[in-house]
Amino acid sequence: MKNNRTKSIAIAADAIASGTTAAVGVLLAIATQAGWAGQSALAAPPTSAQPAPAAEAPPVTPAPSVVVGGGVTLHSVNLSFPNSDRTLPGAGAEAINNDCLICHSAAMVLDQANLSRAEWQNIVDQMRNDFKAPFAAGDTPAIVDYLANLKKVMSQGAGRQPDAKHGAVIVAQGTAAGAPPCAQCHAFNGVSDSSGAFPRLAGQSAYYLAGQLRDFASDVRASAIMSPIAKALSPDDVADVAAYFAGVNAPFLPLKAPDAALVKRGGELAKVGSAERRIPTCDNCHGPGGAGEPPVIPYLAGQYAHYVAFTLQMWQQGFRKNSPDAMRVIAKKLDDQEIAAVAAYYQQVRSSTPMAAQPQE
Repeated sequence: MKNNRTKSIAIAADAIASGTTAAVGVLLAIATQAGWAGQSALAAPPTSAQPAPAAEAPPVTPAPSVVVGGGVTLHSVNLSFPNSDRTLPGAGAEAINNDCLICHSAAMVLDQANLSRAEWQNIVDQMRNDFKAPFAAGDTPAIVDYLANLKKVMSQGAGRQPDAKHGAVIVAQGTAAGAPPCAQCHAFNGVSDSSGAFPRLAGQSAYYLAGQLRDFASDVRASAIMSPIAKALSPDDVADVAAYFAGVNAPFLPLKAPDAALVKRGGELAKVGSAERRIPTCDNCHGPGGAGEPPVIPYLAGQYAHYVAFTLQMWQQGFRKNSPDAMRVIAKKLDDQEIAAVAAYYQQVRSSTPMAAQPQE
């Protein structure tokens, strides 16, 4: 069973004091000047963290912070939410999985009142316009349609279940349609190699991995290497490969320690961001220590610095287009040294990944 995660969420002090957090039994997101809060609904006011059981180490949480600007003071508070990598089933679920599960769990979305289409339209418009939820206006009709038909969708079932064993065969052998073995670049256990030319896949969310393969196949995310491979995979192959890598619990390679000053700077950007330059903390979306926010947001902890830096540069230069616009905006605010610092920081953070805690070399 996965442990609860503790998140640092910036909330206006005045709103806390007056108890004006909007709920109304609907999808609720908390937008801040510092960035986006993570998954799940706020069912009750924040309380002090409970002591961890004797057998478990207490969770590591980011230091509280205060952001002041435009007459508004934002304080961070620590809230514990249960991990959830469940996705929403059925036809038409792609938009709501990509957009809504950034902040909300699938269970929370499914546990909503039976509202009319017009009521859902108002709620989704509020999410985007008032709470500044980071999804395109063009996704709104698909989200509203899905929410207005929740009961019908749930009665249809989720369809075929992925076959991780078949995924392992593809990873080791490739496919008859011409896809080469994934293990050639990513290794059979998804660890890839120390060069960072290929990302670590082990333990990454199956939903996220499958989405990336579909984007490679459709050229939404263009790659001279991955696009031809993804096009040679059937939809079932994609689901099976993603399920296999998501279930792998692999060790981390003993890499050379990066420059300590670079790691320190990267940690500051990841945990605090920069209020002056309107750079939000990476933790707001990717979780404390880069642990990820499954199923939509990938983990960064333990990911190779070369790959993280390369990906930020791809967003910066406009070559990567399959993620929320927020990543492009953030990447463009970072200079080369800051990109190197963030990448170095996340490469050496290992114990906060979705895997069982790994020993530090």
